[in-house]
Amino acid sequence: MDAKLIYAKTPIGDEAVRQSTRVVQRNLRMVLVQVDGKLSVEELSTKIGDPRLVENALRELEEGGFIAPVQGGGAERPIKKRKESSERVSALSQFSTFGPRSTLPEAISPDSAASNFSTFGKPILPASGRHSQLQPEPVPKRAKVSEETEAPVTRKRRGSPLRWALLAAVGVLVACVALLLLYPYKGLKPGIELAASRLLNTPVRIAEVSVAFLPKPALLLSNVSIGEGSDASIEQLRILSPLSLLGSGPRVLPKIEASGVVMPADRLLAMPLFQVKPATQATHLALRHVSVEHMAVTARDVALRDLSGEIEFRSDGQMEQATLFAPERSLKILAKPVEQGGIHLDIEGLGWKPLEGAISFEVFQAKGLLQKGRLLLRDIDTTVLGGVLKGNWLLDWSNGLVMAGDATVARLDCRKVSKVFAPALKLEGELGGALNLRSSGRDWEGLWLNVEAVLDAEISRGLLHGVDLGEIVRRGGQAVRGGSTKFDHLKAMVTINPRQVIGRDLKMSAGMVSATGQFVAGRERPVDASLMVTMQTSVSTMRTPVRISGELSDLVASGK
Repeated sequence: MDAKLIYAKTPIGDEAVRQSTRVVQRNLRMVLVQVDGKLSVEELSTKIGDPRLVENALRELEEGGFIAPVQGGGAERPIKKRKESSERVSALSQFSTFGPRSTLPEAISPDSAASNFSTFGKPILPASGRHSQLQPEPVPKRAKVSEETEAPVTRKRRGSPLRWALLAAVGVLVACVALLLLYPYKGLKPGIELAASRLLNTPVRIAEVSVAFLPKPALLLSNVSIGEGSDASIEQLRILSPLSLLGSGPRVLPKIEASGVVMPADRLLAMPLFQVKPATQATHLALRHVSVEHMAVTARDVALRDLSGEIEFRSDGQMEQATLFAPERSLKILAKPVEQGGIHLDIEGLGWKPLEGAISFEVFQAKGLLQKGRLLLRDIDTTVLGGVLKGNWLLDWSNGLVMAGDATVARLDCRKVSKVFAPALKLEGELGGALNLRSSGRDWEGLWLNVEAVLDAEISRGLLHGVDLGEIVRRGGQAVRGGSTKFDHLKAMVTINPRQVIGRDLKMSAGMVSATGQFVAGRERPVDASLMVTMQTSVSTMRTPVRISGELSDLVASGK
């Protein structure tokens, strides 16, 4: 083919460019679009970049009647005369309705009839024996048929892009779901473990990585172990924005849900997230919000369990504050890191039962400081056992368990106090006074068994069951079993240790009867008390030394 030859589109070619169904082969259509009557074969080859493809396409387009050489453009090339036969219309021009039409109503040339009205297969030829004149088919009738046949095709073509778009959307959705289900998430474990270890400044191991779609799409991390000895663990972590893990550079996780968390207090305090420190370098992974469920904060075998709540983080990746709740919101803890080290706590409780229901704090308020190895609660103000308790309490677990506290109590119900601490003691009245206690032990149970306390107790409007001091005076010291003694005021210095309870400087007044003395009650020994009972009448004063012994609440009182 002559490289200087120039081609231009024929009317059939112009129509083929407008209708994408006329020329469907990609290479032919690409060359047809570029033909403009100005570019030579060489220029077209340079522009498209494939001379062989251009020359082959030009030959096919010329044979199909879509292009023709420009006269005077490049080398002269004779234009081929179309053959008047059934083979002159190629497959590429079978649907053409354009071309020059004869204006003569009497006779129409075979070429015109074939090119103007043929829409399927071979061109329409005149009947045999009629060579002088051709009778054209009525134009209005053909136009009507064309409208009826082409309208559904046009509507179908107009609707096809929408159907293809819907099918493409469904295909993309199915492909995405298949990718999410079949993606090898185990390959993500090393990268996530490394990023989490840097974030928490301790080794992190993950047992399984998977994906969940309900209730929200999330990346699941199961059985997460934290620390060298795996002393901290998380049953499941849900990363609700898994796409934030993709890409390079700092990654920010907007929200994480954690459930089944077991976290030692010292491990929590050692994490950079819960410390107030200047940022030395940009972190590769930052958190914004963490929701927790079924969380336990432990200190040796002491634990505050089944907590739930929210933890918020600042833009620098450190904790801003945490809000945690005990079951039924009986306890609320607001935690914030402090500069001197540790976490400041604001604690509020309503109907809180910390010791498996043994004691219920109707109202509880305190401020605390959680530091490595210790918890200090100060400004405790609580309603408990029917009265009010105010004071401070310290728990240290750096070397075993040690606790110490001081408090003042007022209007405690002696029946509730004795029910919790000495069920055999039947005592009524309102208890008040000052309390100091301390203890140490290897575990929580041993800590309470080794309590040593001093209570400067005062009981008003009380009733002591098990002994009747007035009756023994009236009987002149004869033994009396059982009974009860009603009193207006009782005061004693009570010392409690692991072996026994000792009461000194006991003073009791009950109208005409008063008593002074001391008592001892051992855990495995009966009560032993020595009293001087005085009965004051209008005419005389009777003093009787009395000894009380026996088991609570079956006591025997007798004169010495």
